[in-house]
Amino acid sequence: MKNFRLSLSCQLFLALVVATLFASGVAEAQSAVPFKATIAITESIHPTGTLTCPLVGDISGIGLATQLGKVTLVSSDCINPMPTGFSFSSNDVVLTVVANGDQIFATYTGTLTFEGPVGVITGGYEIYGGTGRYTTASGVGTVQGVEDLNLSTGTGKGNVQLTGTISF
Repeated sequence: MKNFRLSLSCQLFLALVVATLFASGVAEAQSAVPFKATIAITESIHPTGTLTCPLVGDISGIGLATQLGKVTLVSSDCINPMPTGFSFSSNDVVLTVVANGDQIFATYTGTLTFEGPVGVITGGYEIYGGTGRYTTASGVGTVQGVEDLNLSTGTGKGNVQLTGTISF
């Protein structure tokens, strides 16, 4: 068997190629930056007939977000009644950037508790990907807001604020 050795110049060239490929991958990874979105929402709530998720809330909204500009939101929540309000969670959240149509995918969970006639929303979110420029998006933060629910019609209107981080 013959020994195979690369010349020193060839070894240096290969090392440079590998280092360049590695560096470009590192450059693509973005660090997290502050993220804040304020979104006006409307919700329609309907029963499901299941014990694990007795109510579903279909949510749509429009607002502004740092790093993104004008956005729309579409979500579907699983809602569970509690003695003081509701708990909710969603694995089906889409923020769409109005300027280019790219989307960001997220999950959230939280509670809506009643303080007088208005429900107070508290919770958290996690960004886990998207489309276009946001394919590798990630981030975490809090959800806070208020919603005026009409329990007799199953509709609500309110505002939520997302405050945390995003990277893409």
